[in-house]
Amino acid sequence: MRFVQVWLVCLFSFAVLSAESPSLQNPEPIRIWKGPAPGSDAQHWPTPGYHEEWERPGEVLTGITDPSIQVFLPDAAVNTGQAVIICPGGGYRNLWINKEGWKVAAELQKRGIAGIVLKYRHYDRNVAVQDAHRAVRYVRSRAREWHLNEKMIGIGGFSAGGHLSLNMAGQLRRTPTWTSDEIDQLSNRPDFLMVIYPGVRLLAEAVIDASFPPAFITVAADDQTTKAVDTIDLFSRLQALQVKSELHVYQAGGHGFGLGTPECNCGSWLDLFQGWVKTLTK
Repeated sequence: MRFVQVWLVCLFSFAVLSAESPSLQNPEPIRIWKGPAPGSDAQHWPTPGYHEEWERPGEVLTGITDPSIQVFLPDAAVNTGQAVIICPGGGYRNLWINKEGWKVAAELQKRGIAGIVLKYRHYDRNVAVQDAHRAVRYVRSRAREWHLNEKMIGIGGFSAGGHLSLNMAGQLRRTPTWTSDEIDQLSNRPDFLMVIYPGVRLLAEAVIDASFPPAFITVAADDQTTKAVDTIDLFSRLQALQVKSELHVYQAGGHGFGLGTPECNCGSWLDLFQGWVKTLTK
């Protein structure tokens, strides 16, 4: 009887730990900068003692100073060679890393697409762009090792993460302010974008022209944060520039629907994205 009690206690403890710490089930983080990330010293922090911590255990992370990626590689039998670097949203205040990071990466992984979750510095939009550029270059540097197509490395994200993806794609000619290494010699241009209810008011430095990467865009018509009309304007602009792009506006879903909710039919966007990205290889 005592053995059964002990076993049940252990099982309950494991269940609680797993619920509170999804990262235990996810790939180990990989640092994307060889040394300290440029501009990540204490003098650049928004507050003294700024540090990484859970705002909501296992769900929402804040205080990022050391950017990293977690790589969800698909099985060889279904591997398409495609990869998406995923930038979780959070309004540049935090990262909804479970809902808009790990869960999305796991679903991409099932579809043969590598899902690579980027834990970026969100205290400054300019250093966030640095991290996004570095992540694309870093993944390219290991593409052969991970059995990825170097010409099918995309980036995308949700809300602020989508804003970051658009911003970085419009600032590919930024001059590094740090000592470059061999990874910095690789292209920082993503081969495509996957932006879900993204912020579309970009930084002044961002340029959208005919060289902009192909983009897949999704939003809900009742989203009060990312207005559908603004994403339609972005789509129209890309179409005028003859940039390959696709837009899906769902009737409902609001802001932050992630992979979809029972209240809306907006969960089909991932299948639509999978179909769209295949067209880029033809």
